[in-house]
Amino acid sequence: MRDTLAAFARHLSAESKSPRTIQVYTALIAAFFTFHGRDVNDAKTPTRTEIEAFLGRHRRDGHPRAPATRNQELATMRVFAAFAKRDLGWGSDPTEKIPFVREPQRIPAVLTSGELQGCFRTLAAELRPEFRVSNLAILALFSQTGLRVHELVKLDLDQVDLVTATVLRVEGKGGTLRELPLNDRARALVAEWVKERPKYVAPGEIALFVSSRGTRISIRTVERRIECLRQVAKLAKKATPHTFRHTFATLELLAGTDLATLAELLGHSDINTTALYLHWLDTRRREAVRKLAYTVPAEILPSALPTNETVPTPAKVTLPVPPEPLASPPAIHLDEQHRLSDMAA
Repeated sequence: MRDTLAAFARHLSAESKSPRTIQVYTALIAAFFTFHGRDVNDAKTPTRTEIEAFLGRHRRDGHPRAPATRNQELATMRVFAAFAKRDLGWGSDPTEKIPFVREPQRIPAVLTSGELQGCFRTLAAELRPEFRVSNLAILALFSQTGLRVHELVKLDLDQVDLVTATVLRVEGKGGTLRELPLNDRARALVAEWVKERPKYVAPGEIALFVSSRGTRISIRTVERRIECLRQVAKLAKKATPHTFRHTFATLELLAGTDLATLAELLGHSDINTTALYLHWLDTRRREAVRKLAYTVPAEILPSALPTNETVPTPAKVTLPVPPEPLASPPAIHLDEQHRLSDMAA
């Protein structure tokens, strides 16, 4: 099994896949052959039925897998099938006629500007400086630049240029590199951590952010810190590192940032990916269209406008205050035993 998986990993590396992607892809292929009790080095081509049985398996808790998970696994199987057909002697591609399933549109959690400010204030209340300063810098990078969590944990100290207020050589998906500017407040919070950092890092450590052990912080540790923040800040919404990326994108659009610029900041290779955020701003788009209604003369309409419809004249048109996206329901009162100091995990 190791020989084939190692060859597949080399193939993915040559295709500029990230180490994390390579790990996920090879683990899934190993799981497929284990599921059917077969050796991955077996050159026999799997059948479509075997592929579909694997994709249709249930989770460990007995529940069916989400459509998005199934589609991701099918995409991985297609990559491996193409590799196996070329390099392992498979006679055909058993994934070729297996369709992707339609995924229901999901609206991810997005924080309002007020909720985001509350998160910063919550972190600022932490008494221990090593966690207060580092967590504020982490939140600043998530919410002010849209960094992905795996991009953040890979940052080294020399990638932060405080003179030009820029995060350098951010490695995104597919090995792409981009530079991210910092606004004044994000720069101030990151600079404060850079100043405090030498007190808490292990000798020779080059990572920008470190755990309580002084070594490079892990994705799981960052996720735990954000979950603790959610509890202490009493956020009713789900909050993960990616929530702050969604929040960044949404608030940027509300502020008037164009899609092309936002795509560059987020590291999207396809602007259509960025355009998905527009569907979460339907109120803003409807208001933009409504402001032009006065250009259609009322007297030419086939019937009177509905009583709840008003058409402003040019003199009365005013720019609306951008609406807060996805306002929160009332805060959930969580167990007060969750302390902010738990963010040290």
